[in-house]
Amino acid sequence: MTWSLPQALNPLKELRHWVAWELRNNPDNPQKPKKPPIDPRTGRGAKADDASTWATYEEALSRAIENARKQGLQVGGNHGVGFEFGVEPCGFGGIDIDDCIDDSGKLSDMAEEIVRLMDSYTEISPSRNGLHILFRLTVPLSEIGSRRKNDDIGLEIYDSRRYFTITGNVFREGKPIAERTEAVKQVYAKYMREAEKEKPKANPPSTVKASQKQPAEMSDSDLWEVMFSNPVNGSYIQRLYNGNISGYESQSQADLALCSHLAYYTGNDTGRMDSMFRQSGLMRAKWDEKHGQNGTQSYGDMTIRKAIAGTSQTYDSSKFRSQGNTQTASHSEQRTQVKGVAGTVTEQPAPVAEVRYISSYLETALEGDIGRYQRYSRRKTGYFNIDAETSLYNGLYVVGAVSSLGKTTFCTQMADQLAQAGEHVLFFAFEQTQMELVTKGLARLTAQEWLEKYGADALTKYSHTDAVNALEIRSGRITDAVRRAIAEYRRFAVHEAIIECNFMTTIDTITQTVKEYMNRTGVKPIVFVDYLQLIRPLDPRQTTKDAVDGHLRALKMLQMENELIVVLISSLNRQNYLSVVDFESFKESGGIEYTADVIWGLQLSVMNDDLFDTDKKLKTKRNFVKAAKKATPRRIELVGLKNRYGVSSYTCEFEYYAKYDLFIPVKKREDPENDISEGMTNGNKRKRF
Repeated sequence: MTWSLPQALNPLKELRHWVAWELRNNPDNPQKPKKPPIDPRTGRGAKADDASTWATYEEALSRAIENARKQGLQVGGNHGVGFEFGVEPCGFGGIDIDDCIDDSGKLSDMAEEIVRLMDSYTEISPSRNGLHILFRLTVPLSEIGSRRKNDDIGLEIYDSRRYFTITGNVFREGKPIAERTEAVKQVYAKYMREAEKEKPKANPPSTVKASQKQPAEMSDSDLWEVMFSNPVNGSYIQRLYNGNISGYESQSQADLALCSHLAYYTGNDTGRMDSMFRQSGLMRAKWDEKHGQNGTQSYGDMTIRKAIAGTSQTYDSSKFRSQGNTQTASHSEQRTQVKGVAGTVTEQPAPVAEVRYISSYLETALEGDIGRYQRYSRRKTGYFNIDAETSLYNGLYVVGAVSSLGKTTFCTQMADQLAQAGEHVLFFAFEQTQMELVTKGLARLTAQEWLEKYGADALTKYSHTDAVNALEIRSGRITDAVRRAIAEYRRFAVHEAIIECNFMTTIDTITQTVKEYMNRTGVKPIVFVDYLQLIRPLDPRQTTKDAVDGHLRALKMLQMENELIVVLISSLNRQNYLSVVDFESFKESGGIEYTADVIWGLQLSVMNDDLFDTDKKLKTKRNFVKAAKKATPRRIELVGLKNRYGVSSYTCEFEYYAKYDLFIPVKKREDPENDISEGMTNGNKRKRF
């Protein structure tokens, strides 16, 4: 009998959050075998904080079936699939109740109450004496409470950084996955709050702000509030407090990072550091395990001592009570006069950065940063000539070209090639609809199929081809070649999305859409924006330059904070339409030149002729450009203008078949007789690539 996923779990099936699992012996507790998650694509261990080790449901099931067959078993017993809730909450949560079903099949009183209260999809766990309940949440679990487990009663609640085995062994009547935020709050209040350590109560109301007191005068809750409100790194501290270890190679590194913050804010008070750490979502049994010589020190003691050793300054709120003092390196109550949008003077807090010494960074964060960089770097564009020069790294890319040269087609083809390599891609399109861009992709696939059959010059050699252009497809010409292209596109574009934008779309829409996508899928997409100058300013009174510079900064922040690849398409200045592409060619070039990590310019290869080195002969230049644009194929050159990650001065040649929206990279050859254009003057003929 073939194992199948219960229909109630179809909402989870749409997400790329799946892993395989298998039962393994547990020498420490033979009664509770281990169920490690397995990366479906590699067969190695999967990680709850690394979405690249997850896959689709189909891939996970295939891996589970393969592993089961090797042992002569079937899926559903010692092998199966599991669901990862996400690096960040994705809107689904799960309750795990251990040892709640006795030999007669009766539930414990606690389990009976929770099952009734949750009233959502419930199944029996692999041990056959526990339950898993899956549900939807409208708020992150961190907003309900910081605890995730109560070992005394065998209860755990998660919505991120955890996976649940999926057995399909439905408990009682099958129910759909339901939204149960309020029910979770009730379960948490009754069964998880009691497990929390008693926290010191806040001081009685006072006219003195908590942030104006010294740490010794504050309750723990007030001190947490001061830490969370730090304008520079408060959000990172709060994520650690909630148990979120994203950005760290291991929880031990995250433990040390939080302790370093606690050392700074508590004045290296070891007792208070221990007490406050125990209130965080990072608290685990390992904290009290004995280590060191003769087992005299606990893991927590050692972590606290290491954090204090790397902390040379501590928080002093008195330094913020006088206007203009910026000597210290943490949360500031300093106020400063700032011009408001309407010209009025308002008071805003002046952010003061926390000083992080290099020695501390080397100890606590460098290894994790390198690990993340390696996981999300070195993608390939799919254009072999570009990939021979450089790789795609996490960074902000800007691609510029004159109007109607093919810059959108160049980027949509690259997006398709990234999707074919398994990447998630979000393409924000301001000028063209999804139908327009998708039919261009289909036309490209029909042309590529024809070229594969009949050779590199087949699109110009034969008067009739099976290739169908985008306009013909839109007009209803659906041939066998188009049907094959549709099937191929459907296969690889499963995680490629086109977001149709209008002229009211702002930068906030783009950034929030990307963040929501990451929260929902747990995957970092490659983002394309077509194009920069069409993003609507948030303030209509801004100049075009100020708006574009602001949008660049916002997208750079999105890219940096989430370690993304963001590709922006940009227009060029009209006065540069008859000159070689350069920094000055870009509209609002100041912001682009200094903010972008990589800048690529696309131009007609004919621009390398000596003719374009002079300001004269405008009519001749225009005729050369017109002829070059009409040519089939059109000769296009990509020029590397800036590369923060390596060599920037490189060029890559392409043959562009505009009719079929297809760029073909051309290999470099040392052949001086093979010229790129018969119409070019003899002054600067170039070798064809």
